Amino acid sequence: MDLYEAARLRHSVRQYTDRKIEGETLGLLRGELNRINSESGMALELVLDEPKAFGGFMLKATTHFRNAVNYISVSGPESEDLNWKAGYYGEQAVLYAQTLGLNTCWALMAKKSGQTGGMRNVINISVGYGETQGVPHKDKPVEKIADLTDAPEWFVRGVECAMLAPTGLNRQDFTIEREGNSVRINASGSALKQIDMGIARFHFELGAGKKNFEWA
Repeated sequence: MDLYEAARLRHSVRQYTDRKIEGETLGLLRGELNRINSESGMALELVLDEPKAFGGFMLKATTHFRNAVNYISVSGPESEDLNWKAGYYGEQAVLYAQTLGLNTCWALMAKKSGQTGGMRNVINISVGYGETQGVPHKDKPVEKIADLTDAPEWFVRGVECAMLAPTGLNRQDFTIEREGNSVRINASGSALKQIDMGIARFHFELGAGKKNFEWA
């Protein structure tokens, strides 16, 4: 399974079995996080067997997490674009985890407070073996996301893949614009929507192929 297929198959999962992440799967996931960190300057970290991360009563009551004891902490050096970078690079980890047979869920409410080692924690991602594979989210009409009139095939594929991206409350609050081979993803300035924009940006690249366009 490659990342594009993972994007098509992956859905948010909040209930997990008690099966541990170990052996080759654990080594491969940690290796991928190291690769992402080396490439990006981010600080993604796998935390295992920590029930407190998703264990608060209110968190369980409002988000329905169960047996969520493992997570990927998504942190990075403070910058104006940290939130979208957290989404962009965090989604790389999410889709890679899917290729390993793991399930995930983005969880803004479960983030750690403050900074560690000069890095600000933006968001956490639960990870483990799901009780189910989740269900697809509902999509907005594609015309609310992008104008596909006379669009080249690469742009159509990119938009379709971007619409598979997980977003806060499944709102898909972003739009995609094209002028020639120049593409822009727009989202509001809120932290959550900037994270969503980063996730959608990576999905668009997967679908469109980076060689076919440039970011505005």
